[in-house]
Amino acid sequence: MASLMQIDDETPLAFTATSARPVAVPTAVRATHVAADRYGFVTAADGATLRFGVWHATAPTRGSIVLLTGRGEFIDKYASEVIGQYQARGFVVYAMDWRGQGLSARQLEDRQKGHVDRYETYLSDLQAFLTGVVLPSAPRPIVALTHSMGGHMLLRHLAEQSETTPFAAGILGAPMTGLRHEAIIATILTLLPPVAAVDERYFYGSAPFRLIGREFIGNKVTHDERRYRFTEAWFGADSRLALGGPTIGWLRQTLRSIKMLAEPGYLERVRTPLLLLTAGQDLLIDGRTHVAAGARLADCRHLVYADARHEIMMEVDPIRARFFADIDAFLAHHAPAG
Repeated sequence: MASLMQIDDETPLAFTATSARPVAVPTAVRATHVAADRYGFVTAADGATLRFGVWHATAPTRGSIVLLTGRGEFIDKYASEVIGQYQARGFVVYAMDWRGQGLSARQLEDRQKGHVDRYETYLSDLQAFLTGVVLPSAPRPIVALTHSMGGHMLLRHLAEQSETTPFAAGILGAPMTGLRHEAIIATILTLLPPVAAVDERYFYGSAPFRLIGREFIGNKVTHDERRYRFTEAWFGADSRLALGGPTIGWLRQTLRSIKMLAEPGYLERVRTPLLLLTAGQDLLIDGRTHVAAGARLADCRHLVYADARHEIMMEVDPIRARFFADIDAFLAHHAPAG
């Protein structure tokens, strides 16, 4: 059973086990940042602490948004220019840091390593968040808004809890249904024994986060330099958020979970209406797998943004405008105002 620990406005901002609010807000995002109305930790089934935030609607309430972020991300990144939009549309917004990133518990002593023991841990953590934080207070309907790994986890959740899920609908932004260069990664992994001493190492080419050498030119996630800098700005403002690249084990478990999505009959269990949004210039996710996934989902609309890179919500304004307009049309049907 998940347990809940709420943090009030008097909580010290020092790096302590009970500090769920950011130490500081970066100057670069201060003008658009919206602090959560409630920060806290929920305890997972195995005792790990998972950090969350809740933002109240600033317009007549029409439902709730549960934001599920991607690998390496953290809820504060979306508290500038994303969460506020949905507050203004009448949604209460709930967001959680996945285990191993943000201010949630990390599995390795080296906090910079992006690691998970298995994706079932993520699934269990998501359930703890829904049960302990979202379901007791969320106005209905509840809609999931996801990015990348968050979309992958939503699909896993919906397939395995198709009869009991609280989600009335879901938005899959560049969902992780297949990786670029997946065959090469899989070949490398077959040469590495699946033992902790190996799996807890960085994967080849991965390393701790370094600001030096982090150039905008050649980046794989966005055409917008200002939004590209959000991550490093937050890492500078609160060093607890910092995270490097994935471990061998994280990639091993990722390919295992992607393989589960591909199993016949798995995605076919999903009955929830979905909007699947593909970045046409995605250099991390294999967008071709979105076509196959969408065809197997019972109720799925698939749109492609030919000029977008992986982080569509962090793209240049014209792309984001189309992206949010398409989501608005979807929400008008599944979470109508009034």
